[in-house]
Amino acid sequence: MRMKELVQETGIPRTAIHHYQREGLLPPARKTAPNSALYGSEHVERLKQIKALRGDELGPMGVDEVRRVLGMVDRGIELEVAAMLRSMPGAAGSGSGKAEQSLSGIAHEAGLSLSTARALHGAGLLPGRAGDGGTRVFDEADAAAARLMADLLTDEGIQPADFDPIAELVGELVRYEKALASLATAKLGPAEGAARRRAMYQSLHALHTYLFRRLVPEPGDS
Repeated sequence: MRMKELVQETGIPRTAIHHYQREGLLPPARKTAPNSALYGSEHVERLKQIKALRGDELGPMGVDEVRRVLGMVDRGIELEVAAMLRSMPGAAGSGSGKAEQSLSGIAHEAGLSLSTARALHGAGLLPGRAGDGGTRVFDEADAAAARLMADLLTDEGIQPADFDPIAELVGELVRYEKALASLATAKLGPAEGAARRRAMYQSLHALHTYLFRRLVPEPGDS
C-alpha cells in the first residue's frame, strides 16, 4: 500500500508516520521511486502498536519510551506486558539486555538470593519458559519481574510465600481463559482458530489492565 492508504488504515497522520520513520521506529519501506514507497502489514501492525503506546490505551509515552517498549516486543514480549515492564523498578533500560538467562542470572541482577529465586520459581511466580533440552530460560520480562519482587520483599513483614496465592489465582484465571478460548474456536479451522485465540488473549489482557486500574485503590484512598 502507499502512504495515503497507510494513513487511512492506521488513522495516523502522514507527518507523524514520517517522524516515526526518522526515529527508526518503523521497518524500512520498499522504495519504488525517489519520492514514493510501498508499505506492508508489518508497517500497519507497528503503527498500531505505536498508537497504543503514544495514546491513552497504554500510555502516553515519549518516543524514547516507545523505542524501549518496542525493543522488548521485538524480543518476544507482548506489547501490554512490555508497556507495564517499563515502569517496574530497574526495568527501563537498566538490565543486562540479555535475551535469555538462567534463574541464578536474573536472581543476581535483582539482588535476590538463589534460594529465594528458586522458591518464587517453584511457586510459579518466576516461571520462565522452556528452553533447549528441557531447561528453563528467563528473559527480560522475567528479570524485570524478579527486580519487582525484590523491591516488594524489602518491605518489612513480606515473605516470598506471601506471593503464592497470587500465582495460584493467576494460574486459575489462565486455565479458565484457555477453556474459554477453546470453546470460542471449537468450530474454526487450525489457522483461523489460532488467530482468533491470539486476538482473544490480547483483548483479555487489555481487560485485565483495565480492571486492575479500576479496582485497585490508589495510594491514600480509603
